[in-house]
Amino acid sequence: MKTAAVLLLSVIIISCTSTKPPETKKQPAAFDSDSNAIVFVVLKIRKDSAQGKNIIEVVSKTQSAGIIKNKAQTRTDPENYLTIDTFKNDSLFSTMTMEHPLLKRIEYIDDKNTLQSKSIELDTEEFFIRLHIKGKSNWLRISETLKNGLKKELTTIQL
Repeated sequence: MKTAAVLLLSVIIISCTSTKPPETKKQPAAFDSDSNAIVFVVLKIRKDSAQGKNIIEVVSKTQSAGIIKNKAQTRTDPENYLTIDTFKNDSLFSTMTMEHPLLKRIEYIDDKNTLQSKSIELDTEEFFIRLHIKGKSNWLRISETLKNGLKKELTTIQL
């Protein structure tokens, strides 16, 4: 009888203890008008000899929350390069340059074991850019500058 009373008392004490409500997982916040994001854009550039210009197409773009860390500035002065201007609404947000994907300067060792360089021209090439954007209404303007000094707009892309 004592055993039954102790067992009953134990069940009552255990059932009276407070229980912690289950934790709920927080959903990630959606991008709002002031959120920072990193956008990865894969592009394809090809030479269109019929029109006499280069054409850029978007292959894919991926966006994730975050900010790009400041990176060390490497100074390069390619003869041929692309300029990528990022706009927020109609205001210039940032500008970056990169070597032209179709017009490259390569280095190699010749038969005499001497370091040489030469320019090559490709017909098509894929490349990517990584950008920091803030909020919505962002777009890109991509222009090319060739060694003859002419700057020509190639495309605009809505992000």
